[in-house]
Amino acid sequence: MTRHAVFSNAARLREMGNAFILAELKKAGLRGLAPSHGDVLACLLACEACHMSELARQVRRSKSTLTALVEKLEKYGYVRRSVDPEDSRGVLVALTAKGRALRPFFEAVSQRLEHMIAQKLSPEEINALDRLLAKCVQA
Repeated sequence: MTRHAVFSNAARLREMGNAFILAELKKAGLRGLAPSHGDVLACLLACEACHMSELARQVRRSKSTLTALVEKLEKYGYVRRSVDPEDSRGVLVALTAKGRALRPFFEAVSQRLEHMIAQKLSPEEINALDRLLAKCVQA
């Protein structure tokens, strides 16, 4: 039986991406943000406001982990939480103007990350890798 290093290689790719993102955040002077906030912010950039429970489901984080991420984003002024006017038990998370202003930064960093991969893989290889990784992480 051959030993494959799929998890090791996936972890190294993630580390490379995170190191790149951290350097870009520092260069842009964006305080309080970390790569772990990326999925939350990307989701909110797509939908503007979201229930905490739905946000947790979409970013595949536990509610307690999501709460910690949102609290930090709120502390630095990127998001705000409010009670759902239609259901007082629900909490909505929405981007502030400062959070919405991150869109160009997000788009630029995403393009540069994709370029890093495109330098090493053909478009067909990228599509295959994306499809295979998505298949591996399906619930």
